[in-house]
Amino acid sequence: MYRWSVIKILAPWFLLLAVTACGTMSQSDGNNDLAGGGIGGTGVSVGKITNAGGTSVDVNGVAFDTTNATVTVDGAAGDQNNLKVGMIVKVDGTFNPDGTTGVAANIEFKDILEGPVDIVDPASNTIVVLGQTVIVDGTTYFDYFFDLDVNGVVDLTEFMNDIVAGNVVEVSGFVDTNGIIHASYISLKYETFEDDGSDIELKGIIANLDTVAMTFTIGIQTIDFSNAAFEDMSIATLNNGLYVEVKSSAGVIGNMLIASKIELEDDGYHFEDNDEFKVEGYVTAVLLTEGKFNLAGQTVQIIAPTQYKDGSIVDIADIKVNMKLEVEGTVDALGVLVADRIKVESGDNGLEDDSDDDSDDDSTDSPDGADDDSDDEGDHDPS
Repeated sequence: MYRWSVIKILAPWFLLLAVTACGTMSQSDGNNDLAGGGIGGTGVSVGKITNAGGTSVDVNGVAFDTTNATVTVDGAAGDQNNLKVGMIVKVDGTFNPDGTTGVAANIEFKDILEGPVDIVDPASNTIVVLGQTVIVDGTTYFDYFFDLDVNGVVDLTEFMNDIVAGNVVEVSGFVDTNGIIHASYISLKYETFEDDGSDIELKGIIANLDTVAMTFTIGIQTIDFSNAAFEDMSIATLNNGLYVEVKSSAGVIGNMLIASKIELEDDGYHFEDNDEFKVEGYVTAVLLTEGKFNLAGQTVQIIAPTQYKDGSIVDIADIKVNMKLEVEGTVDALGVLVADRIKVESGDNGLEDDSDDDSDDDSTDSPDGADDDSDDEGDHDPS
């Protein structure tokens, strides 16, 4: 699969490009956790919601007060009730010095794709949506699905038994370096797609642009843009490498997604210098000689005081492509996240613990990511 397909992480905010001076290697500290010891101040937190209800949401170990927060859902005004466990969100606000609480000013949710299911594979707990492979597991939160039990909960077995090709689903999750989506949230939108004004949505990086045929690809999905309207860009500026959102009201015809609108996606997190930043996601590149790595589209700089939660990482050499990490620190003037603390997150399937897993130390080649790269936070499990 095309390596950078639908890569965002967390959601749909584009890769920040930045270069800083080389940092020295860092020391580990097994007594530090990202949930504590926060530095306080204004900043940004990008990650999945692990608890939602009342007037607060928990993201990356911080319970944010949402009383006066502006909530945006896929570009439209929303409210607290739209925020669900498992959604990957961007929170702008204030971190309290205790490191565990904060006040949200803005919360933004953007799904990573919405469209019809092409393939269901119960053997591997995967589905394919608009050509994108989506891994589901016991920590995926399922919303508005069939055969809900008395608690309104669907588990993994029920999901794999009930989902069928043609169902239209909305997906939020983390993307690894292979372009595989590890779903943290899936919602059933429609049982079947009908040309009734509803949209299919796909976000990703343009490849294989053909200006004669008027097509390009995102991952393995071909898009026909011959009749598309453009927003924040034009057909003249369409180019390989741009991160875009494709909307379609016509759907997929003959294995080709017929675009009705193409929008250039935002290209940054919009930091202020010295903002605090917390982010979780997959490592997509490691620059050993510079003491840096890319995490969910964000450049991270390791410095001497950088601390670690456990002993599985002691310096940059232990960080591998497709490891799933949570990082806390401050942003410098070039938009680089200077890491205070790094936490290794355990497997999405709930069976693996990355702190005891040696598989990531073998190579920087990308593993399949299905079993060992996501976190162990039980709040995702609706059961």
